[in-house]
Amino acid sequence: MESLNKYIKKTKIMLQLLAQPLNNDQREKAINKINQLIADREALTKDIKAPFSSEERELGKQAIELDQQFNQELQKVFQDIKKDMRNAKKQSRSNHSYLNPYKNVASYDGRFLDSKK
Repeated sequence: MESLNKYIKKTKIMLQLLAQPLNNDQREKAINKINQLIADREALTKDIKAPFSSEERELGKQAIELDQQFNQELQKVFQDIKKDMRNAKKQSRSNHSYLNPYKNVASYDGRFLDSKK
């Protein structure tokens, strides 16, 4: 039962970390902390064994609900990371097109190309 309580505490800590608005630097630190907490939580799962009392079943249901919330929050962070990566890629392309705006202009304007020879 003690392991289950510790498991729930660690999950709540991770949810609190993800609930805060994170910029890039804070997000990296939060992800590192979450990875550490996940490893600690994994060690606790080995100590949780059947048979379970009714109290432990209730704690287990609570742990499952918290895990689902945690997974949803992780998906949001993952989507934010993907959006930041797309923006960085788009910014890189726009910078290149700003530096050389005529790079991708077609050179066949006004010409007739006969495909038969």
